[in-house]
Amino acid sequence: MKKRLFTLVAVACLACLTLAGCSNPNVDTAKVRAALQSIAPEQKAQLELALAAIDAGKYSEAYPPLRKVAYGAKLDKSQRKIIESTLAKVRAKIAKGQ
Repeated sequence: MKKRLFTLVAVACLACLTLAGCSNPNVDTAKVRAALQSIAPEQKAQLELALAAIDAGKYSEAYPPLRKVAYGAKLDKSQRKIIESTLAKVRAKIAKGQ
């Protein structure tokens, strides 16, 4: 029983690592812009500031305004998923020192 549980956990961990390693680390700013067209003007200004910084490769400057959009704007499920994915990618870029 313990051997099966260990094997199951090991396979699950490997699957998670594989999926995490295969995810696209680049931020598609055009996709983010298109998905978040309907947000309020204040948040849209913050979003444009963040996306301009991402396009310039300044991820640490992009993070604060992007976070304001993520936690300050009224978003539907698909918009929330895109903004959270973008935040995760920006955090990963910051962690790598980019």
